[in-house]
Amino acid sequence: MEIRIPPMPINESSKIFNYVLLDNPLIFHTKTFSQTNYLNKKKYGFKPNYKYPKQMMRSYKSTVLKFLQVFDPIKTKSDADKELHVHDYCVKNFSYDYSFGEYAHNILGPVVHKTAVCEGIAKFAKLALDYLGVKSLVAIGRGDNPANGTTEGHAWNIVKLEDKTYHLDVTFDLCMSDNTIRYDYFNLCDEDIKRDHVITGDVPKCMVSGSDYYTLNSQVLRSSNALKRYIGDNLRQGSKTIVFKADNVYGIDDIENKVLQIAAKQYAKINNKSAEAESRYNPRQMVLEINFK
Repeated sequence: MEIRIPPMPINESSKIFNYVLLDNPLIFHTKTFSQTNYLNKKKYGFKPNYKYPKQMMRSYKSTVLKFLQVFDPIKTKSDADKELHVHDYCVKNFSYDYSFGEYAHNILGPVVHKTAVCEGIAKFAKLALDYLGVKSLVAIGRGDNPANGTTEGHAWNIVKLEDKTYHLDVTFDLCMSDNTIRYDYFNLCDEDIKRDHVITGDVPKCMVSGSDYYTLNSQVLRSSNALKRYIGDNLRQGSKTIVFKADNVYGIDDIENKVLQIAAKQYAKINNKSAEAESRYNPRQMVLEINFK
């Protein structure tokens, strides 16, 4: 099907087309288009190029819509609870992988194969939030992956809650989650996300700080005494994995070793025995995870 559009440069129509795909994850069956110049009619012809036969496309769409019903039980929850649920669902059920080629870049990756790259995961998160009535969009740019240190093209979400907008990077949280779900990139403001993200394109500003997961859950530690108390309280509750944001408790340098020393002393004090501990640190967001063996 050809769509008539006003005359415009190909780079402008390409930009519009890509925004449409980002805003509408259910349009997974096309990735390119052709454009024809009708000079005598002062119009251009815009024609999407489809990747699948019509019947296959309909079958995939039916599969996606049926899959979304997994979120029906939380439809009456608050928007904040819906966002948290979608985040946790993605982290628990999907993996980050390029194995399925083009599927990894759209919602078919997560839905059909349970794996995708950042674009597919961000599009699925938007689709799920759309289904639940939570406003969001897919942001694009570059990111420094905290799991392996590589800098690469990246996609994540911006979510609107009570007229305020926040950055939500499900993919990076998924990559950092192993023994427990991480929330390093849950509802960050522009200042925080720019520590390891570069935003390209036009997106809403996220100016509200202090609404990230760790701040709202009193897991930001700003002194060695607060660190000792927090680790001790978690150990007394039987926790083997402890996650928190170390807001420059010791500065950036050597923080892992210093925190592990405190953790080991607290463990020995509370349990009357020693234990090995490992750490996993995200220095840009200052989030540290301790795992006791």
